[in-house]
Amino acid sequence: MLMSKITFEEYKNAIKAKYQTYKLEEPTGILLNLSPAQLRNLCLITFDKSLSVNDEKTFRVFLNTKEGEDLRRAIERFEIAKFRPIISFLTGEKESDNSARIELAAILVDFEKRPYNRFLREELVTNTPKSGLSEISAPIKKENESPFVNNDVQINSFVGKPNEPIPPIKKSYLILLTCIFILSGSFAIWSFNEEENCMVWNKDHYEEVPCDDVSNTMTLLSPIVMKKEEGLISNFKKIKACDTTSFFKMGKPCIWYGKSFDGTYEYFTAPGLHPETGKTLRPITQYMVDKHILEKDEK
Repeated sequence: MLMSKITFEEYKNAIKAKYQTYKLEEPTGILLNLSPAQLRNLCLITFDKSLSVNDEKTFRVFLNTKEGEDLRRAIERFEIAKFRPIISFLTGEKESDNSARIELAAILVDFEKRPYNRFLREELVTNTPKSGLSEISAPIKKENESPFVNNDVQINSFVGKPNEPIPPIKKSYLILLTCIFILSGSFAIWSFNEEENCMVWNKDHYEEVPCDDVSNTMTLLSPIVMKKEEGLISNFKKIKACDTTSFFKMGKPCIWYGKSFDGTYEYFTAPGLHPETGKTLRPITQYMVDKHILEKDEK
C-alpha cells in the first residue's frame, strides 16, 4: 500500500471498527449505552487513569482548554451536547471530519494506533513490501565521482523498464523510507553508545546491564531490551495478584495489568508497556479484581 492510499478515512474506519469490539470489553459499560452525559463521565474516568502527553493534547484541543488550566474541571464544565457528534460518528449515524472529535473518539475506544500521524507511520511500515528494498540496483560508480552522491538510482520494484524515470509519488516514497532508516540508525547509535545505559527484562523485573553485553543480540524492535530508566528499574515489577494485594490507594489504582502472549493476565506495580508484548498496560478495576483474581482464587 502506498502512503497516498493511507487516508484519514481509513483511520476513521479503524476507530469505528475498534468501537464495535471494545464496547463489549469496556468495564464501565458506558459504550454500550451511549449518551452525551455518559460520554463526559467516560472522559473523566479516562482522565483519572492518567493521560499520555498526546492524549492530554487531544483533550485540551477538543475542550478548547489552554496549557496549565485544570483539565478535569474543564471536562466537568464542558457542554454535554457537544459530545453528541462523537456518538453519531462512533455509531455510524453521521460522518465527521473534525479531527479533534475523531482523536477524542480514538482515546475513548482505546484505539492503540493514535493519533493519526502514528497510524500513518505504522501503516506505512506494515504495508511496505519486504522485498522492496532488497531490489535496489547498485549504480555504476563513475571515475572521480563521490561514493556518497548518486542521482541515477533505479528501483526495480518501482519501475517497469530499465532507465524508466521514477514517478514523482514513488520518489517521495523512497525518500521517506530513507529518512526513516537514517533516523532509526541515529537513534540506535544515540541510545546504546554509552556503557551501562541499557536494561533487560528478567522474569519479573528490569535489570541494568552494559549495552555491550546485549548489542550483538538485541534489535530495536524488541521490547525486552531498553534504554535504562531508573524509575522502571526501581518501581516496575511483575507480581502475583491475590486477595491480599493492595489494588487501590485512596480510590486510585496502584496495580496495572495486561495479557501475555498466551492470553493470561499479568499484573504490574507501575504503568507503562508490557515488557514482553509491548502493549500498553491498563489500570486495575474492581471488575477485574472480582472477576479475574478473587473469583479465580475461590476455585
